[in-house]
Amino acid sequence: MNALVRCKACGYIMEERKLKDVCPACRVPRKAFEPYKDPLSPARSRLLNIHLHPIAVHFPQAFASIIPVLLAAGWLLPVPFTNELIITALVLLYILPFTIVPAIVTGLLDGKLRFKSIKPQILVKKIILGTLFFLLTITEAAIVCSMGLSDSVIPWIIFIGILCIGCVVILGNLGSSVAESKLPG
Repeated sequence: MNALVRCKACGYIMEERKLKDVCPACRVPRKAFEPYKDPLSPARSRLLNIHLHPIAVHFPQAFASIIPVLLAAGWLLPVPFTNELIITALVLLYILPFTIVPAIVTGLLDGKLRFKSIKPQILVKKIILGTLFFLLTITEAAIVCSMGLSDSVIPWIIFIGILCIGCVVILGNLGSSVAESKLPG
């Protein structure tokens, strides 16, 4: 394994052999780096460095954020644009719950790799919020499936969509707070 170094100024970790004259993250001089030993076993480190969970969460975050915008725009814009925006939102409404499943599965795997358990308080909060987010998206899809996307339904879907965005924001904040946390071993 290659020797690692960490920037004392910003915490950026990299292979020593790739370090040039300045930190690639914050541009402080090379002398601001110190030797760093990864606290994880190589196998755990390799799995976490694939970043499956951060990749998997971007789809539901993007879909959840754009659906209310598309519906509001489709509701407010002239008819030629309305149909395309509403059809796009409808497709995303049906796909969204399916994008959350890999995010939840990779989140559980990430938590298990990072903390050797999924019971730490922050992870429990993330599991509860992720489940709420999933249930909200299922609710949206069920409403649209049973009632269609009429003018009377759109405000409810926008409202639920705003709740979904709230879940996504809180999940993102919780996730970024533990992104660099790892139990040694």
